[in-house]
Amino acid sequence: MKFFTKSVIGLVLAVVLLFTCLCYASFTSYMELSGTLHAEAKEPDGIYISKVEIHSQTDVSNATSNVVLPTNLHTGMQVNARYASITYRVTVHNKTDMTYWYLGMEYLQDVESNNLINTSAGITVSTKDNASSNSAQFDTSDWIPPQTERIFYVTFNFGSKAQGDISTLINFRFGLHMGSVSDEFLKVLNDKNSTYGYNYLASAFDTQYKESGSTVIGNVGTDQTIFNNLFGSSLTINVDGKEMPVTILIERKDVDGNKNTGDAYTGSTSLSGCEYTLYVTVDDLSSPGGKATVYAISYTCGADGTWYTIGELYEGQCTIRDYDTTDNVYEGAFDADNWVAIKKDYVVTDDISYRVGYEQGTQYDKLNTIEDLMSVKDQEFYNKVNNNSGKLLKPVCKVLYTYIHHNGQYTENENIDNQYKQGYAALKTAFDKIKPYCLIANGAQEVKIQNASSLTRAELIQMLEEIQSAYDYYCSVNPNG
Repeated sequence: MKFFTKSVIGLVLAVVLLFTCLCYASFTSYMELSGTLHAEAKEPDGIYISKVEIHSQTDVSNATSNVVLPTNLHTGMQVNARYASITYRVTVHNKTDMTYWYLGMEYLQDVESNNLINTSAGITVSTKDNASSNSAQFDTSDWIPPQTERIFYVTFNFGSKAQGDISTLINFRFGLHMGSVSDEFLKVLNDKNSTYGYNYLASAFDTQYKESGSTVIGNVGTDQTIFNNLFGSSLTINVDGKEMPVTILIERKDVDGNKNTGDAYTGSTSLSGCEYTLYVTVDDLSSPGGKATVYAISYTCGADGTWYTIGELYEGQCTIRDYDTTDNVYEGAFDADNWVAIKKDYVVTDDISYRVGYEQGTQYDKLNTIEDLMSVKDQEFYNKVNNNSGKLLKPVCKVLYTYIHHNGQYTENENIDNQYKQGYAALKTAFDKIKPYCLIANGAQEVKIQNASSLTRAELIQMLEEIQSAYDYYCSVNPNG
């Protein structure tokens, strides 16, 4: 194995439940942020507010709104009575190829009326996913998929101390979850044309293996150049607002036990069917013999050469150990060869979950290496999927298709009433992947997985998660069906 050390890298990553990468404008001064979004303003490259409209207002007059790019909203109004309110309809555009999640609001106490927010008899600000429902909040479970727009509603309620001229400046924060690591690395794997795309990455692994037998590349020493070429030299990672050193490595080996998928080392017949596994940690690695929390996610491809993630982002532990760098200076790192999943429950869909890393329990509970998690084909898990998947797949079928019954047979047709709705295309794309493995009978009154045993569990999990995610989004932007 090659030698690895700590270095700051970015893929602009964020580990779920561990850290988030915040993407919002810094508040330098009020004058800098209180400008108007003009038509000729340059469209941001990332995520930004593209439109703001007044949705409703009560006892409020002279209401205005300005967008301060990328995601700041400056409002002004005359509040004329206690319990007055105003709701804005905000459209957010995600111009990137990564999924962004809503992280919440931020405001400065010394910016005009912001000091009244969340005070007694002052201003209460809430975000809604659906303006007509008080319970449908726009919160940290909501996201904006790549290259899409998302609408949410911002409501200001005014108490007795918030009367007369009121002006606020609020930053709506959006960030990336660990899934964005997958988005970023997938762009490299599926980039067959750029100088520093897939061909460069594969060639680097071929060279490493030929020269030293190593199947790993990390952000250290001479390998740092490879990472810089792939991801840029200014890559950073942000943990809860703080820049943190991160150790990251990518391993190329067969983890799903299928020689017909993945990659192959040039000139090697034994090292074929290789997946790429990314390991990342923000733990301090200065104490050899200890343990580090390391997240791992794998990628594979089929016959068409298109790469995709398999399984979950798994949380595990690795032994911390010293590595001798090229200048004979020993520095901390971790050994991915001894990565072991921690005890944890993983949710696949609303009705399907499973456990890994447990010493007691069913067969798949006990499995805890990357190879185990990627390749296992235990019948108990498939039985659980068959018993529960219809709860998700059946309503999805109703969105996508209509069924005409004639002479004892059902004819399937695409649902023309839904096909132009927002989120429909993504839902159909996700469902089409699993459809060949589905039994759809009685006009979609019965829908279940049929030939799942031909898939690895990791592949099946990936398909179901994509459908659940696409269906959740479809329902959120089409609340009436």
